[in-house]
Amino acid sequence: MGAVLICRDELVKSPYYIESMGIRLYSMEELAFFLYENIYLVDRQMLGERLWDWLRNEAHNPELAEKLKKGDEAGSSIQNMVLTILRSVNYYTQEELTELSSRMKVLNTYQEQERMKLRADEYFINDNYLAAIYEYEKILDIRQSDRLGVEFYAHVWNNLGVCYCRLFQFGRAAQAFRTSWQYQKDPEVLKEYIFAMRLGLSDEDFEQAMDLQNIRGEQLEEYLEDYERLCAEAGEQLEKPEHLVEKIYDLEREYEKNTRYA
Repeated sequence: MGAVLICRDELVKSPYYIESMGIRLYSMEELAFFLYENIYLVDRQMLGERLWDWLRNEAHNPELAEKLKKGDEAGSSIQNMVLTILRSVNYYTQEELTELSSRMKVLNTYQEQERMKLRADEYFINDNYLAAIYEYEKILDIRQSDRLGVEFYAHVWNNLGVCYCRLFQFGRAAQAFRTSWQYQKDPEVLKEYIFAMRLGLSDEDFEQAMDLQNIRGEQLEEYLEDYERLCAEAGEQLEKPEHLVEKIYDLEREYEKNTRYA
């Protein structure tokens, strides 16, 4: 959208809180914008009773709340419920709504695990690592689909490992990277595994682990050279907190404020 659009409705006093993203919405236009731009994150819970109450009591839109309630009771699709909201706001053009409808129709052809991964990836991109971990682990709890193939699950395990690294949980990260590599022998994933092990272990324990797994010689030297180079480039950003347990606790409490998955 190239033009500036002005919100016509007054801002509400109590915003609608999107827990999984830590976002507060203060108007119907903001709600419409969030749904349009984050369609992969939308689920029935997000469009459920809490939203209906907000529409009635804060946005003063009881008619829309009743439409959504009746649609939910009748088994209406998420696609129809989203379009009902967007059409009531008149924030997007008909062409934009048609394009969104096409995207949602394609999304409906995906398997459940594929839709969950899209949602997890959105959380990951927005640095909401606990929410992403929750979604990735839900994918892995479901019986694997032969149609999705090993590459799909390798990516899920790899992304899970990155999330754990961002939370300083290098042991769990290493396990995830190793599992990803077992699905698909990607040298870059093996490098991530070695980096996570190097970050999480003492020098002696790391050497023993690499020796036990027969990772040695020129291959290991090459990876460790990359590790040292990246550490030098990262500088203070890669330094472990002096009190690591306390730092992890602080991060977990911060995420707890912004997501129901903590």
